[in-house]
Amino acid sequence: MKNILLLALIVLSTNIFAQEKHLKLFRFKSAIIEYKYEASFKGTHIKYIDDWGYKQADYIKRELNFGGNNDKEYETIILIGSKAYTINHQENTVAIGRNSTYNYYLLNQNRKCTDVSDALLKSANGYKLDGTKEFLGKECKVWKARKATQFTWNGIMLKSEINFMTMMIEVATKIDVDVDIQESKFEIPQGIKYISSDTYQGFSGLELNFDEVETKPETDDKSIKISFNSSDLEGCDNFVYFSENGDKIISEGVNDYNKIDYLIIKSQQEILSTSKTELPQSSTLIFETNSGDFGKMQIEQINKDGYKIRYVVFNSGRTIKTHSNKGDNLLENDFTIASNESNFKLIITPKNEAKCFVLGW
Repeated sequence: MKNILLLALIVLSTNIFAQEKHLKLFRFKSAIIEYKYEASFKGTHIKYIDDWGYKQADYIKRELNFGGNNDKEYETIILIGSKAYTINHQENTVAIGRNSTYNYYLLNQNRKCTDVSDALLKSANGYKLDGTKEFLGKECKVWKARKATQFTWNGIMLKSEINFMTMMIEVATKIDVDVDIQESKFEIPQGIKYISSDTYQGFSGLELNFDEVETKPETDDKSIKISFNSSDLEGCDNFVYFSENGDKIISEGVNDYNKIDYLIIKSQQEILSTSKTELPQSSTLIFETNSGDFGKMQIEQINKDGYKIRYVVFNSGRTIKTHSNKGDNLLENDFTIASNESNFKLIITPKNEAKCFVLGW
């Protein structure tokens, strides 16, 4: 059953992508929730939600004081559909991976969004419903687990207390619903370096339990055993892109070529250069065309007899404008491309205002 579920998860995540925006993870279109950390943690957390939860951004600044150690954490987690962008502001890096939780909503579109969020709490963390309580003027569900309590409202955590080795408390101080959210909140800032690393957010490999929950407190301290399947965490070859017409486009390539998208490339705009650039095999060139479109390029094959490239040009968003399957000469007005003397690299020379840069690994 678990293998069937994971297979269905992969199939759905690669075939429903164009419909992701239609999913509603929350009952409200947008929200801004402000939190504060207490006990061992100090700091703030601001959560932005838009497009019914399709887009989310968490800005986290916290400091942990435990056992005489002082650890600071400053990160931004951007979730757009099934993709996750994790920004480490201390190291000034961004990594791209999967928003694994989103797949559960894809798999359970016939259920209420709150049913899915409740089932995730039960299945992943062993929480049991323990009645309701008013908090911040909202009637919240109270969830209890071993050494943990959580208040949720319409699938959003408003209060969390965990007493495991140290007390960790996160409390919402303000919530505004159905407000305008600046698009910049879901963008990666310039000057952040992309790193070749998979960072997964949310839950993965669970079989959700949608059984009715008990409304009375549990008398024993039993926890739910959860089985994870590592196959859902391996590789990134199932990232899928679509054209603006909804046609599925497979963007295959070595290393991170298939993961890199418009949002990542746009965030690297400041390092794009008009200088001549060498593109080694297995590396990825990101570029901006003369018309201001962003794209990526990689060597598909190169030898003494010639070369073949793969490339993608993105629309202003997550869809693909054109790609190498439509012809190798579509970038001839933007770049001059030639192999070097050893036939191991390509020499990319931008024309006019076009720019490019080879991402390091």
